[in-house]
Amino acid sequence: MLPLNKKGVSIMVGYVLLIAIAVSLSTAVFFYLKLYLPDERPECNVDIKLTIDSVSCKWNRPINPDSVNIRLDVTNRGLFKIEGAYVKIGDYDRAYRDDLNPSLALASLCNGGSPVLNPGEKYCEVLPYNLVPIKVQEISVQPIVWIDNKPILCPDAIASKTITCIP
Repeated sequence: MLPLNKKGVSIMVGYVLLIAIAVSLSTAVFFYLKLYLPDERPECNVDIKLTIDSVSCKWNRPINPDSVNIRLDVTNRGLFKIEGAYVKIGDYDRAYRDDLNPSLALASLCNGGSPVLNPGEKYCEVLPYNLVPIKVQEISVQPIVWIDNKPILCPDAIASKTITCIP
């Protein structure tokens, strides 16, 4: 009888077991981590809409020659209330924009000082801008709503308009 060399078979069994353990561990880690991720992200309603009615710019020559005041009139033309907004301004051809309202509040004289902008209400405010705009600027307003006590940005409801500040 010839002796059989079974070393090759035991090495292959070892590799198969190693691959099976790696696959089962990665599957277990995947399902364990999936428990910590939320199933659904809250999103803005499609009926949220802001429009910029008018925007103008006035230089502060006697007080501060290196700044302007931006007059902004916005109307909520959607069907839902808006609890806040990012108002940003920057060069028309650039993606980076400076914040004009760091508080994100929409309280103004037009809506009676209410921090919420209900459907049909207007927001009008004069916002200081401490840079001298040289080129054509674009102003954008991105609404924020609260869902489950969390602020949700509405990227599909951004209103924007170009503005030229002439000295």
